[in-house]
Amino acid sequence: MSEPSDLIAVPGPASSEVWTALDRIGKSRTLRRAEKLVHLLNFLVETTLSGNAHYLKETTIGVSVFGRPPDYDPKTDTIVRSQAWRLRAKLRDYYATEGAQDSVIIDIVKGQYAATFSLRPLAGLNHPAIIDRHRGDTRI
Repeated sequence: MSEPSDLIAVPGPASSEVWTALDRIGKSRTLRRAEKLVHLLNFLVETTLSGNAHYLKETTIGVSVFGRPPDYDPKTDTIVRSQAWRLRAKLRDYYATEGAQDSVIIDIVKGQYAATFSLRPLAGLNHPAIIDRHRGDTRI
């Protein structure tokens, strides 16, 4: 049996794969008529991929995506939270239907605005694949 230090997790998708997935989502039937949500998703993905996810605050998104003035109060104007909720719902719908076979999954976890990227697990596996460096095989 291998030692834990001999095991490595399979890495997430390459940024080029994420951009391809983002393009596919933006052109999907699920989001085709939701321009603001596509704009929001593009902004969140681009900011995350550029290494600036720490800038993804409600006020920043309100100003950059929804055209709110810099002094707007997110406590009284809930546009970012409500649109993020709608975006999460649309992403769930997309991956349950036309994106069910997509290998790259883009998600916006509740409670944050940074995008997360993952590879769809292989059919029938409930755990991420792990590669044994010494044997070169994959196991769960």
